[in-house]
Amino acid sequence: MERLFIVKEGKIMNGDIHIPQVQLRQKRNLILFIISYVINNLASGILYDTYVNYLQEVSLPTATSFWAFYGYATFLSALILLLVPKSGYKKLLLFCAASTSAAFFCVVFVKSATIFYLSTLLALTGVQLHFIMLAPYVAAYAGSAGGKSIDWYTRTYYMGYVGYFLTTFLGGAATVKLFSSHAGISFERARKLTEYITETTGSTRDAYLAGNRDVLIITGVVTLLSIVPILFIREEKSDYISVEEQQTKKQSLPERARDILSVLFRKDAMMYLIYWALISFAMGLFTSYYTVFLNRNLHIDKATSSLLVSISYAAIVLFMLFTPFVVKKMGTVGTICFTVLLSIPFMLIIANGNRFGKAMIPMVGIGLFMRAGLANLGSPADSALSMMLAPKNLRPAFTSVVNFIAGIVSIISGHFTASILLATQEGYRTAYYIAAGLYFVAALVIITLFKKYNRKEAEE
Repeated sequence: MERLFIVKEGKIMNGDIHIPQVQLRQKRNLILFIISYVINNLASGILYDTYVNYLQEVSLPTATSFWAFYGYATFLSALILLLVPKSGYKKLLLFCAASTSAAFFCVVFVKSATIFYLSTLLALTGVQLHFIMLAPYVAAYAGSAGGKSIDWYTRTYYMGYVGYFLTTFLGGAATVKLFSSHAGISFERARKLTEYITETTGSTRDAYLAGNRDVLIITGVVTLLSIVPILFIREEKSDYISVEEQQTKKQSLPERARDILSVLFRKDAMMYLIYWALISFAMGLFTSYYTVFLNRNLHIDKATSSLLVSISYAAIVLFMLFTPFVVKKMGTVGTICFTVLLSIPFMLIIANGNRFGKAMIPMVGIGLFMRAGLANLGSPADSALSMMLAPKNLRPAFTSVVNFIAGIVSIISGHFTASILLATQEGYRTAYYIAAGLYFVAALVIITLFKKYNRKEAEE
């Protein structure tokens, strides 16, 4: 029998495998990542709500091209993720926390168009890098932490969306509360004024902006807290570099590039990139502008519109509890296709919210709730599918390439919204129709070309 050697805490153990200790460290690292990810999503909830609405008032060009900045940030995040084999995950996670926090402070305290651009890019890079790191990080630890990988993906996603829910809900209410305090008026009066916030001027508008700034400052402080769990992550080189890669001579850049290209030029990988490009372009048309559409097209007050969006994040948390069950029944690919297709009707309900008269708010709420829940129920399955397409040592690189493509597409999508689609307020409604069509095509790509990957959880 072949003798076993393992590396544990920097020591080589001969014939003595301490599985419980290995599992404990892996599980601990996953839990610490989840904690930091939740805090990251607290910032994200404010970024995609209060932050965007604040930009609508102080830097409209930045606001209308927000998804372009998302694309640039995704592109930059993908480049940074390539550093994982050199630096590991921990250092990059620290960067995420620091950059996001710094961005929130800069957008409040430094008033210039350049700073608005740079702060938006920095904030989005911090939250997006944390997000795209999720798949390779969980893949690196889940196999040795005990339990099924899909369970860890699901836990991470739905705990993250708890953060989204909390800050989107509390951020909207806090903005109105602080607005009322600065303006010296009642909460109810302030809430009513936000229904037609574009018509406010003078001291009222100044008070509204002050309320937004207060929320952004608080978020910047809270985001710094994600540094704490990250510092306690105990990382080893084997977590992000395979044993085989460590034992072989160091690859040159051309050799590594060749290996990455060998994965990318596989038909399955190319088609996955097409699928993800369609989804990314579609998301860019409406997901960053939920509260803008609800507030300025449907004239739903700021507190209520933020509440509706926060409830949609609660739906994500709820629906993801069922992800393992759905994957077991329908398979990985079946889950992705089913959830993408079923989310389309609810996108159309949101777009046509004003047609429901007095039932507008509950119908829009249902549309947001169901679309968000269904669309994201398949996110863990999506992450699992992407990791099936690349070997362990190339997973961070493949994730980077996926996000390179997403970044490029998001940049195009962002410039499309800024220069064409959102040139008029009605464009915010048209976005839902275009996105629905793209979602349909993306679902066809997945179900047609990835049937062989429709692995059921019970088979893993």
